[in-house]
Amino acid sequence: MVSKSLSNLLNKYGSVTVVVYIWCIGIVIAMVVFNIQPLLEIMPWFKFTIGCNMFIFFLELYLDIRQSFTIRAFNYPNSNYHEIKYHIQNILGLINFSRTESTIGFIIECLVLYFGVLVGIYNINDYIWFYFGFNRTYEITRGMAYLLEISLISSLVRLPFEMYRIYIDQPSNEDNNNNNNNNNNNNNNNNNNNNNNNNKTPAGETNKTYDKFKNKDWIKQIIWDQIKMFLISLFVGLPLLTITLSMFYWQYPYQWFTIVIFVSIVALFFSDLYPSIAYLFNNFSVLEDCQLRNEISELSRKLNFPLHEIYTMDGSKRVSHSNAFLMGFWTSSFVLYDNLIKQLTTQEILAIIGHEIGHHKFMHNMKHLLIQLVFVGNFIYLFSSVVNLQVFYVGFGFDRVDVSVGLVLFSYLYSTFANLLRFVTNLIRREFEYAADAYAIENGLEMKKALVSMHGKGVYIKPDRFFSLYYYSHPTLMERLESINLIKKSLSSSLSSSSSSPPPPPPTNNNDNDNDNININNKKLD
Repeated sequence: MVSKSLSNLLNKYGSVTVVVYIWCIGIVIAMVVFNIQPLLEIMPWFKFTIGCNMFIFFLELYLDIRQSFTIRAFNYPNSNYHEIKYHIQNILGLINFSRTESTIGFIIECLVLYFGVLVGIYNINDYIWFYFGFNRTYEITRGMAYLLEISLISSLVRLPFEMYRIYIDQPSNEDNNNNNNNNNNNNNNNNNNNNNNNNKTPAGETNKTYDKFKNKDWIKQIIWDQIKMFLISLFVGLPLLTITLSMFYWQYPYQWFTIVIFVSIVALFFSDLYPSIAYLFNNFSVLEDCQLRNEISELSRKLNFPLHEIYTMDGSKRVSHSNAFLMGFWTSSFVLYDNLIKQLTTQEILAIIGHEIGHHKFMHNMKHLLIQLVFVGNFIYLFSSVVNLQVFYVGFGFDRVDVSVGLVLFSYLYSTFANLLRFVTNLIRREFEYAADAYAIENGLEMKKALVSMHGKGVYIKPDRFFSLYYYSHPTLMERLESINLIKKSLSSSLSSSSSSPPPPPPTNNNDNDNDNININNKKLD
């Protein structure tokens, strides 16, 4: 009976998802039942933290090496050798940049911890507050100031890498030419867009405008985005962090459980607040009445999806890839990137919508949120277990217990586990994507053509398996196409086995939002 119930769960939710659910339940039970305090008191915290970060560093180095060998071994006989070689070198350059960033970050972390930089910043912060008459009774205020100082310094260190990453994510002139050609082809294939053909910007003018953006405007955009994110953190994140920090300062039974409940309520609240924040970074507009809107509404009614609204977003302002997603937790709306509408046909966009409806039908957002809350609860539980341990602070050179310092130190340690948990989360999200693909196919939407159209014309390399599992939250294009073939074979065999079943509806076109592939023509590695 138990084995049959477990088999039904595996068939319904997927093996990885069921295993993770069982694991999460085990974590919750362990947090409540077991006392790990004696183990924590004898832990060599400094060496353990350095060792964990070293493990992740060499693990990612190994995965990058595997990926580099996979790229170098690529051979596509039908393509121009010199062109392919140039783009492969470009991709390898992106891998080397990522590895250089990780190496520099790892070295800086080790130096900061070994030479007591955090201790020095804490002492300076202590001296300044004492100078202005704020003694240790103002520990929350002093602690918040220390956290802001650490956050500001970390942001300044990462800023050059973030600027370069945003810069290389912008489309090239060649991409703009391809996009313009695709736009014209799509417009010629859709009668409802014929009137817009005369309003298209010439390719040369587009590239000229883009070059201006690439060389000048992108810097202003990055700086302005950083300012807006800082203000959001200041007016939204700072009060929430202050409340959370205060709850750690106050000592009471099952402190960690109360904090987990508070964090969960905040997460649910902000799940619907995202549109208000997103408006600060992108322009949203309601999709006007047209054939596309009517088709999306009709598909939503057909699949019993409670559609609230359809928006378009100027995603091309920051990224070159196209995308679409569901927005809202209590009410569901579709958001389409402007370059998605330009690059894909109406039927292909409907396919994306069918995929997103699949996510809604299977409650993937809710499941993902619950798993994330379990992981956050695990972090809070472990942190609450060490935050008042004197030995934890002494290991890093501090002479007193302070919650703000403990939060910084524990973040260094927990980043290792966060990377491993990200791997687990990626496995779950991949199963979600495959399930949404299957839902779209079962409802007559052709995923394969849509996926290829979304990623554009070009040559794609199937990345190293372990590299893809660790870094990519979505299956790559080649992995998804292989999955679609298996799904279609399964559907065909089930239909042939039951001759009384009616034939499936004719396929339209579907698309997906996976950008974790290596596109040789687009010179992009996510």
